[in-house]
Amino acid sequence: MKHSTRRGLSSSLLAVALLGGAAFAGPAMAKDKITVCAIDDLSGDFSIMSTPKTYGYKLAVKEINDAGGVEVDGAKKLIDLIQYDGQSDVKRYQELAQRCVFENEANVVMAGYTGAEREAARKEVVRNKTIYWHNNQGEGGIADRYSFFAGPTPEQQVLPAIKYMVENIGPRMTFIGADYNFCRAIGQWVRVAAGLAGGKIEMDEYFPFGVSQWQATIDKIKGIKPDFQVHCLVGADQVQFYPQAQAAGLKTPVWSNVTISDGYEHKRFAPPSLANIFVPPGYIEDVPGEASKAFSAKIRAMFPNVAYVNEHAAFGYVAVKAMAEAWKKAGTTDTEKTIAALESDISIPDAPGGPWTLRGLQHHAAMPTYLFKVNDDHTLKLVSELGVNEPTFLTEIGVDMRKKAPNRQFLPPDNPAWKKFFAPTSN
Repeated sequence: MKHSTRRGLSSSLLAVALLGGAAFAGPAMAKDKITVCAIDDLSGDFSIMSTPKTYGYKLAVKEINDAGGVEVDGAKKLIDLIQYDGQSDVKRYQELAQRCVFENEANVVMAGYTGAEREAARKEVVRNKTIYWHNNQGEGGIADRYSFFAGPTPEQQVLPAIKYMVENIGPRMTFIGADYNFCRAIGQWVRVAAGLAGGKIEMDEYFPFGVSQWQATIDKIKGIKPDFQVHCLVGADQVQFYPQAQAAGLKTPVWSNVTISDGYEHKRFAPPSLANIFVPPGYIEDVPGEASKAFSAKIRAMFPNVAYVNEHAAFGYVAVKAMAEAWKKAGTTDTEKTIAALESDISIPDAPGGPWTLRGLQHHAAMPTYLFKVNDDHTLKLVSELGVNEPTFLTEIGVDMRKKAPNRQFLPPDNPAWKKFFAPTSN
């Protein structure tokens, strides 16, 4: 059952969407199927990170359909996965999101790698009262009735892992990141994490996506001599920092929640350029456990050329599985009834990274966090299991999505208990 309140799509935008998505679109939906529409960067600057997410979608859909589909409205229905290439272009996300809603009449839209891509797609989807999922790590804090998030948030990665770094390596750190909403927010979370753990940020700087020459920044970090570095470097250009740092003799430990977890740079760059980097994924193929091994094996069986099964592959897979559970629980694909099912806490006990539960009061999920260190030969060593971390940020500032959706994003300065970390004298 679909909503009837969607706004019309302009003829010009529809024409662009039809042309732009043709190479990746499936056939128009039949009424006896459920439509999942996905938009990801299959080409362009972010394709390395995003493409494995589409593998997760395809595996989940195959498993569900091979088992007979999802029983809704008194009948078993198969899932039809329609995929588009966002081409690492924010404008295309807006156009293709409209196509998913109006042309494909999607039951759910899953879209975006960067925060800018996410927001371009999400705003189009949710204002037309369609369920939206973002399925890689994000900056957290989005409290919207139609928006759901499969991947880890900074409170699950930044807070416990920075605490580990301060306690085990030292309190002084530098921060560099991409100049966009996600890394700006990560910078805020690092400030909170440092404050809570007794650390000190000696430098924080942000750089445009196209920056690929890092000598001046490397020299500055060498002059500061921090105990460790914190990175939020995104895209093929920015990660050139690592071989350049190696060549310049910068060997200070690094912590990053995007390097390795997203772009599996340890497989793409020659050792030891990524050595001594600490990463806190909710999943990568090196995560221990039978569920992890089984998932990576199934991905490789379907896609033999995959370089590495990254975090996004797992959370794309989990999001589709969670939607199937919600449709089954609701007994229908009606949007509002499906949201009610999602808000009842949907669990995927055999998720690749370990037990995963969508918390309905937050629309974010509880999940395990792991901390790995990259060895000199680019193998990964598990240094700590940081436990199952709940998404508590929205609850702590008084948000319960089951009662009222504020339909906005909250960031660390919105927590009154953390305002002290953003005073001018706190750094």
